[in-house]
Amino acid sequence: MRPVRFAVVLALALLGACKEEAPLPAPSPDDEKPGEENPPEQVPPVSSAAPFQPCGAIGAGALAASALSPDGSVLAAATLSGQLVLYRTSDGSRLQTLWELPGQQVSVVFSEDGSLLVAANQTQTRIWRYPDLTPVRTLDRPHSHRTTALALSPDGASLATGGFDTAGSETASVRIWSIEDGSLRGSLQRSYEQVVQSLAFSPDGASLAISTHHFVFVVSAADASGQRAVPELSGGQVGWSKDGALLASGGMVARLDTGARVKDLELSTLRDASAFSPDGLLYADALGPEVTVYRVADWSKVHTFTEPNASYVSRLSFSQDSTQLVVDLGVSAFWCNGVGQLCGPWGNEVRIHPVQDLATARTVSLGPVMRDQVVFSPDGSLLAGTGDGVMGIWRTRDQHQVATSNITYPGSLQFSSDQSRLRANNVIYDTATGKGLQAFQGQALSPDFKISAGREDDRILLRDVTTNEPLKTFELDAYVIGFSPDGRFLATSAYDGRTRIRLLDVAGGTVSHSFELDFNQGGSRLDYSTDGRWVTLTAPYGGFASAEVRGLGTAASRSLPASFAAVFSPDSTVLATGGVEPEVRILTTTDFSLRERLVGHGTYLGQEQWPRAIVGAAFARTGQLATLGADRTVRFWCSN
Repeated sequence: MRPVRFAVVLALALLGACKEEAPLPAPSPDDEKPGEENPPEQVPPVSSAAPFQPCGAIGAGALAASALSPDGSVLAAATLSGQLVLYRTSDGSRLQTLWELPGQQVSVVFSEDGSLLVAANQTQTRIWRYPDLTPVRTLDRPHSHRTTALALSPDGASLATGGFDTAGSETASVRIWSIEDGSLRGSLQRSYEQVVQSLAFSPDGASLAISTHHFVFVVSAADASGQRAVPELSGGQVGWSKDGALLASGGMVARLDTGARVKDLELSTLRDASAFSPDGLLYADALGPEVTVYRVADWSKVHTFTEPNASYVSRLSFSQDSTQLVVDLGVSAFWCNGVGQLCGPWGNEVRIHPVQDLATARTVSLGPVMRDQVVFSPDGSLLAGTGDGVMGIWRTRDQHQVATSNITYPGSLQFSSDQSRLRANNVIYDTATGKGLQAFQGQALSPDFKISAGREDDRILLRDVTTNEPLKTFELDAYVIGFSPDGRFLATSAYDGRTRIRLLDVAGGTVSHSFELDFNQGGSRLDYSTDGRWVTLTAPYGGFASAEVRGLGTAASRSLPASFAAVFSPDSTVLATGGVEPEVRILTTTDFSLRERLVGHGTYLGQEQWPRAIVGAAFARTGQLATLGADRTVRFWCSN
């Protein structure tokens, strides 16, 4: 199949074109009857007996922190969606995704000699050899509740972590660890602090600077003793000058020996992001999307620029050779670390500016922001979804995007059974050319795209898609959900004191099955098992989460743990569900007991009820599972 290339002229133009076409003759009695189609290809179902493993992703979610390798060729990005991704800086391509550190990421750093890569999420800190990424050490819960900050000493021998030991605590802790054996070298606690925002070892490795919500102080890097406050500084990203004489935080710079401030704030507004260049010549800080670079010798401004299409700079750093300024357009980890609603705007790009020409930049994007729904093509080779607000198609083999369009936030996506056409909203497109073929009336399409179904005048009407002529009427006042994969049934939902789901026999014109839901706020999403034994009913993301299995025939019915998504594997042996927590639950269909949990999705920072939820899922005929998280990423899981 050729890559999909969608034309710019879409639904409105198509509607006009359809009106100009001569009407086609009504179907003759010899034509295919409603609901009938050519027998599907008999393909043995793919087994889902083996445990599922992560095998790809689309999008990486909100950027928590980035780190540039010493040679500048690789950018490591830690995200709140739970991915640690390595990108090639020259072209922004994704090189590798490390799945060994699932959950919301906190920080990432390379050692100065490039031999180590260290990253942390809220509960674990991992150390790898670089570039072969051989695991060196894992610190499980270096802080009993959560970790919020990370720093690596210049010689790569010590690691500092900051965080909390108790949920809701206002006592922040900092600990210094040995890389060699993982032993604790020293620790301290600071009362009445909301978060450890930033940590930085001095250039000589003798001291550790700690930035909390209210204060900046310095301790011995050997054992965290000798705590000394720097009262002229407050909060934000902390950094040292090359000679260790100056300390910067919050957009202010002070001398360490006297505490005197040598650079004050402009506009009296604290900055989250600030950094010295390793050669000691430059200093940069940011306010909103605006970055200012200063000459340290006299604190004159070298350049001020605004990051385009950005609302916030979350972190700044210079390359090890001081030739590049790295600008994170991520989340404000300094204030909330992805917890609560004070994080403000979030982004998922890193801009790399040459110091000699700060007006230019290379952009490394963490990928599209995914949402709404995902659907596989019948052969499993393609996935359609909504990325960055528009419909797109990705190749499942390598997650490469092969098509995009200007169809914004499509409410419905569906491939035809022969994969030659794609439905987006109420228009059918040719998948080979992107040309619009037909606008149709109704809310559902049969798998062969020959019949549409919709609620009209308090009844359900089936129409011929080509001619728009009525084919059959069901005297039923209900909402249309969709056709079964074989086109035999049409699912509807109605409320008559209880939420009732009915499966209509398309050919026979009768109600085949009727289900009364246990939960009245769910049931508008429906998935069929391929062996014809069950249907699952789930609620749409954003409200009440429910999941129910209803048997067709003798199969048992039951309610499941609350979920927004529930889909059957191709061999009908397992059911994948996702609810309000960032885990996918794999249930066996023998008794719907839990077989395994798939952990990896993270969180989203928007104002929504369930920012960590699994909001959608789909199985491909090949057995591959795709899950859509509220973290705005799609994950792929393989069992073979």
